[in-house]
Amino acid sequence: MIAANHSRSSGKGAPFSNIEFLYSLRPASMKLGLENITAVLDHFGNPQEKFPALLVAGTNGKGSVSAFISSILRTAGLKTGTFFSPHLFRINERVQIDGREIASQVLDNYLGELRKIHADYPFTFFEGITAAAVRYFLDNKVDIAIFEVGLGGRLDATRLVNSVLSVITGISIDHTRHLGDTREKILAEKLGVVREGVPVVVNLQCSRLSAIALDHCRSTGAPMINASDKVEAVLKDLAAEKMLFSLRTDSYDYGTVGSGIIGEHQLRNLSTAVKAVETLSDIFGTGYTDFIPEGIRRAFLPGRFQVLSGRPRIIMDVSHNEQSLLGAMATLRAISEPKYNIIIFGCMERKDLGAFPEKAVKNSRKVLLAPLRSSGAAGRDDLAARFGLTGEGK
Repeated sequence: MIAANHSRSSGKGAPFSNIEFLYSLRPASMKLGLENITAVLDHFGNPQEKFPALLVAGTNGKGSVSAFISSILRTAGLKTGTFFSPHLFRINERVQIDGREIASQVLDNYLGELRKIHADYPFTFFEGITAAAVRYFLDNKVDIAIFEVGLGGRLDATRLVNSVLSVITGISIDHTRHLGDTREKILAEKLGVVREGVPVVVNLQCSRLSAIALDHCRSTGAPMINASDKVEAVLKDLAAEKMLFSLRTDSYDYGTVGSGIIGEHQLRNLSTAVKAVETLSDIFGTGYTDFIPEGIRRAFLPGRFQVLSGRPRIIMDVSHNEQSLLGAMATLRAISEPKYNIIIFGCMERKDLGAFPEKAVKNSRKVLLAPLRSSGAAGRDDLAARFGLTGEGK
C-alpha cells in the first residue's frame, strides 16, 4: 500500500530534484548486495559506525517492533533516530528523529551530495535513502538509532550500521524470490544481521527454527534471547482505539499496559520490543525498563490496523502476506460483526494470500477489489479468482 510521493515538491510546487533523482533509481527488479553501499559510506567516512544502533529484521512486525522500541527510548529521554522501510505516503517517513520526519529540503540536500558521487559510486534507491539517514542521524547527534531492515538481512544495506543489539521479529513465508521458499532459508537470510559478540533478541515460537538460530548465534559468539520464552503478554480488552493486556517478563512484572497499536497479533511484537529494551538496558546499565509502559502507550505507526477518525469507521492496514493478513482479519472480527464490514483490497501479483481471501469473504458484507497502480500489481481478474468473486465485489 504505497501511495504517490508528495515530497518531490514543496507546498509551493518547487521541485526537490534530488528526491526525484532518487526515485528514478528504483529498479524494475530488486538488487541485493553490499558492495555499492559499502563504497558510498566509505566515501563519507563511514558515518554509520559512529553512533549505536539497533537492527530489526524479520518477516512480519519489523515496523511495529521498531516503533515500540523507538517510543520507549524516546520516553526514556534518548534522542532517538528511526529508519522505517517502506513508507506509505511520503519518503520522509523513512527517516525520523524523536518521531519527527526529516524535512523535505534537508533530505533533498543530503541526496544532492549523494547524487554528485553517483557516477563514481552507483547506488540504488534503498541504498541512497539509507546513506542519507545515517548521515542525518550522525549530524544531529542521536543517542541511538533503530533501523528496520529492508529485506532479508545478510545483504541489506542497513546491515552495515553499528549494531549493539540485533532483533529478529519472526519468520514466515514472503519474498520467496529473493529469500528462499522455506522458513529455514528465509531465517538464514535474516540471521545475516547477527554480529560476533552482539546480543540477539528473537521471537521464534517454532522449536526447529529456534534451534537453527541458536546454533548460528553460538557459532558467532552472539548471546541469543528468545522473547517467546521470556515474555508473557495476555490480552484483557480489545477495542477499536485501544487494547489492554497484562505484561510480564522473566525480569519484571509491568501489570496492565495499554496500546493504541491494537490486535492480538501485536502482542508478539510488543513482547519482542520489551525484551529488546530490557536487553539494551542491561547492555548500557540504565533504567530504560521504567519507561516501557508509557512508551508502549505513546507508540504509533500508520497503517497498522489504523482506525481513522470520523464515521463511518475506516480502518487502514498494510498487511501483505498470509500471516499478517490473518492477524488483521482476527482483529476486525474482534471489534466488528461481519454484517458491518466492507473490505477494499489490492496487492501485488506475487503475494501468496493463503487462507485470507476465504476468511475475508466470510467475515464481511462485501469485498471490493482495488488493483494497485503499480507495476507487478495483481489485476482485477486475478484478484476475483483468488476471492472467488465476479464483477467488482461479492
